[in-house]
Amino acid sequence: MRNSHVQTLAGAYVFSSFPDRQSVPQLTSSIVEVSLADGDRLVYHDDCPIDWQPGDRIAILLHGLSGSYISPYMIRTARQFVRKNVRAVRVDWRGSGAGMALARYPYHSGRAADLQAVIDNLNSLYPTSPLGVVGYSMGGNILLKMLGESISPITSKQAVTRAVAVCPPIDLTVTIEFLRHGLARWYDHYFAKACIRDVRRRQLVCPEAVIPDGWFQRPPQTLREFDDSFTAPVCGFDSAADYYLKSSAKQFLPGIEQPTLIIAAQDDPVVPFTPYHDAQLSSTTKLLGPRYGGHVGFVTTKGASWLDRHVVDWVTRDY
Repeated sequence: MRNSHVQTLAGAYVFSSFPDRQSVPQLTSSIVEVSLADGDRLVYHDDCPIDWQPGDRIAILLHGLSGSYISPYMIRTARQFVRKNVRAVRVDWRGSGAGMALARYPYHSGRAADLQAVIDNLNSLYPTSPLGVVGYSMGGNILLKMLGESISPITSKQAVTRAVAVCPPIDLTVTIEFLRHGLARWYDHYFAKACIRDVRRRQLVCPEAVIPDGWFQRPPQTLREFDDSFTAPVCGFDSAADYYLKSSAKQFLPGIEQPTLIIAAQDDPVVPFTPYHDAQLSSTTKLLGPRYGGHVGFVTTKGASWLDRHVVDWVTRDY
């Protein structure tokens, strides 16, 4: 399908890429809490295959903005990993999903330390198991930032054997500007409303959640307004512009040493492809930029198999 919006919507609602759904394993997760440096906690959902043994592979899955462990792409990919005897770990970023009541502060596109905490937790539990990490959209930006920035602990990065970032917004400033024009404005308003909804839910389940005084009196209409009025002041940035500058992964791409695959469609209606035109990729990073695919779509007539196949194959590849 060559319509980017159809691709995006199809990718969001296709649950299984296997023609024979009876062959797809059901997920039976256990929930694990991870403590963060500032006292907050997040959770991940651990789906362990029946025949998995310590030393076998683990795949960490990271959702995008306003997503969670139950996002269709998270469920779909986890099932495929479990089918290949890979332990699948679906992370709920702090303040989201099943861990919504456990965090005073929200997640954002620069929370590389939160990912490090998850990696360190799994590496301590299963030190002989190779860790692959797959980040979708915002989760992909966080993943690339952690792998490339010099302040990330060496131990955290060394534990990662392979990584995949799917449609990551590597330049947040360019992405936010892109969302101001044409049909992209629909996605801007959609995500802004989703973020406001998440803040309201957090306020209900976590009375200690940090929310600016009077913030709900004039809810933001766009992501830029949301980040200026909420993300920046709550998370210690001077402004939305400061947040975008410090959190964009593009500046950290040359420092990535792990085998990393970036998948980004040139017709993505949410995240523009233009930042890749002058991006400096490390020698270990491969960019796969098909002409069509939408945002986390890449759906074929047989389901979402194109994206899922590339993700699973990259993480499970040996060399």
